Amino acid sequence: MESNKLFDKDELLKKFDGDEGFLGELIEVLINDVPEQLSGIQKAVDSRNSNDIERAAHKLKGAIANFEEKAAFEAALQLELMGRESRLDGVEEAYNTLVKEVECLVNALKEFVE
Repeated sequence: MESNKLFDKDELLKKFDGDEGFLGELIEVLINDVPEQLSGIQKAVDSRNSNDIERAAHKLKGAIANFEEKAAFEAALQLELMGRESRLDGVEEAYNTLVKEVECLVNALKEFVE
C-alpha cells in the first residue's frame, strides 16, 4: 500500500484546524512512542496476558485514532477485543498484522512531516 493513500493530508490538517505545528508534534509523539507500545503488546502476547493485551492495544488504538487510518486502528481494535474476551487463539497473527499496519502508518506519517 502506498503511504500517501493511508490518509488524506488535507482532511488531517482540517481536523487540527490547519495547525501543522501541533499536528507535527502529535506525529512525533506517536512515532517515538510506537516502539515501546508495540514492545508492551508483544510482552503481553508472549505471556498470553489478556488484560495487558486489552490495555496496551487500547492505548495504541487511541493514539492511532488521531490520524483516522483504518487498517492500523482495526488491527489494534481486534487485539483489544481479543484481550477483553480472553480469545487468544490467533493472537500472535493479530499482533503481526498490527505491527505491519502500524509500520505502514508510521512510514506515511514520516513522509508527511518531511
